[in-house]
Amino acid sequence: MNESLLSHREISDEWERSNQSADTAKYLTLKQVERFEQILKDDESWEELLEIFSKGRDDDAWLALDWPDGFDELLLCVPLCRLVKFECSECTIGKRQDNNSCAHDFSVFGYIAELLKASDREGLIRHINNVKKILLLDSFKWSISLKSIEY
Repeated sequence: MNESLLSHREISDEWERSNQSADTAKYLTLKQVERFEQILKDDESWEELLEIFSKGRDDDAWLALDWPDGFDELLLCVPLCRLVKFECSECTIGKRQDNNSCAHDFSVFGYIAELLKASDREGLIRHINNVKKILLLDSFKWSISLKSIEY
């Protein structure tokens, strides 16, 4: 399982080698989300992810750098964060969730952790489909208060 999702260093290196455009940031983020989706759909990988997710989460709020030993949902959107230099109100996703950071518990990416905490695999798979829609189509928005996609 650990070979599928890129580590922080690997996705950052891929970003550095790219043309660093907005389209590339969305594409690389989409690829990372699709890698994560593969983990969700495989029974063994799903169980391993739940174990990894639980490790150290209460002590370390930022586990993205620790993959594959730890997991932070912000690992999925590293290219978008790098594109806007972590200025969430400038990000295509941030703009469509009322300028909220993806670190917010109920943001597009933050909600992934909430679903993992609940071990809600089916809900997570549905949510990943929404994440892909938001990445692909600018007309889709995310409501933090409703925890749902809007269009």
